[in-house]
Amino acid sequence: QFPQYAHKIKAVTNGVHHLTWISAAKAELFDIFPEFKDWRTNPGVFARAKELKNNDKFRTYLEQAWLTDTEKLIDFINQMLIEHRQKMHTTWIDPPNFFSHLKDSERELSPKVMTIGFARRFSTYKRANLVFEDIDRLAGIVKKNNWPVNFVFAGKAHPADEPGKHIIKNIIDTQKELYDKSDGLIKLIFIPGYDMAIAKMMVAGVHAWLNSPKRPLEASGTSGMKAALNGVPNISTMDGWWVEGYNQGRTGWKFGRECEISNACLSEDLCTLLFTEDSDSFYSLFPRILKTFYDETSRHELIDKCVMNIALNGPVFNTHRMAAEYAKLYNLKLAPEVEQRLAAFRKLYDSNRPGNI
Repeated sequence: QFPQYAHKIKAVTNGVHHLTWISAAKAELFDIFPEFKDWRTNPGVFARAKELKNNDKFRTYLEQAWLTDTEKLIDFINQMLIEHRQKMHTTWIDPPNFFSHLKDSERELSPKVMTIGFARRFSTYKRANLVFEDIDRLAGIVKKNNWPVNFVFAGKAHPADEPGKHIIKNIIDTQKELYDKSDGLIKLIFIPGYDMAIAKMMVAGVHAWLNSPKRPLEASGTSGMKAALNGVPNISTMDGWWVEGYNQGRTGWKFGRECEISNACLSEDLCTLLFTEDSDSFYSLFPRILKTFYDETSRHELIDKCVMNIALNGPVFNTHRMAAEYAKLYNLKLAPEVEQRLAAFRKLYDSNRPGNI
C-alpha cells in the first residue's frame, strides 16, 4: 500500500504475555515435567513439547488439565445462566441468553460437549456471525452423527460502531433458532461483561478457538495466540497471526477462500465480505473437526494439535520474543546480561523470515 516507505517499515510479529494467559491447570502441568524447567522466565522451552508428543503420561496429564479448564468455564456459564434467570424473575429484565428461559435439564451445558470459543471486539470484518450463515446446514451436520456443540461467544463493540453492535444482537437473536433446528444439540451462549478474567477462562477452557476475519483485513489478532499457549487449536481463516501460526495444519485448521490479495479485498462493504463462500468452506471442514473430538479412533489428532500448539506457537507468539526483536530493530542500549537474554529469545523466531523455527 505504501511502497515509498518500504525501506523504512519492518515487521515484528505480535505476541502475548504467557504468564498472564496460561491457566493455573496448565501451569501446574508445565511444573511437573522437567522439559519445561524455567518456563516462566523462558517461554522458549515450550519447544521441548515436541519431545513429549508421544509420551503417554504427558498426554494424559494434558487432557486432565484441559478438562479442569473446561469444567471451570462451563461451571461459570451454568451459574451465569441461573443468575440471569433469577434476575429475569426479580427485575423483568430479559437476559442476553435464550437458555435462561429453559428448565434446568435443557439449560445446563456439559464439559463433555465440544465447546468452541469466540471472543474479541465485534467489528464487521471479523465476521463473528459467519458460521451461522446457514443454520439449516450447520444443524444438519451435528444431527447427522448426534454430535452436540457449544458455541461460547463474548466481546464488545466500539461504542460508536453500530454495525458491530448489530452483530452482537444478531448472535443473541440466533440462539433459539439454532437450538430448535438442531434438536437441542447446538447451544450458542453469549457472555456479557467481557473482561480479562472471562477471556482467560475461555482461551484455556474451550476445545477450539474460532477466528473468521475477511482476508486480508486482520492485522494480527491475539486471542488465538492466548488459546495456543494453552494448547487449544484454532479454527481460522488464513489471516492475521494464523498465517504464521497454522504450521501446515499441525496446530489447528484453516478454512475460507485463499486468493491473491488486491485493493478490492480491502472493502468492508457487506456485499464483499464473502459470507457464502467462507461459511461454505467452514461447513465442509466442520465434520472433520467434530470427529477428532467425538471419535475415539481420531481423538489422538486433537491431542497432537494441542501438543504442537505448545511446541510450535508457544515459543514464538509471546512478548519475550517480541520485545527482543524490537530491542534489536531499534538498537536499544541494554545492559550486557539483558542483551544476552534477549539474544536467546531472538533465536526463536525472525518476524521477517516466518516459518524459520
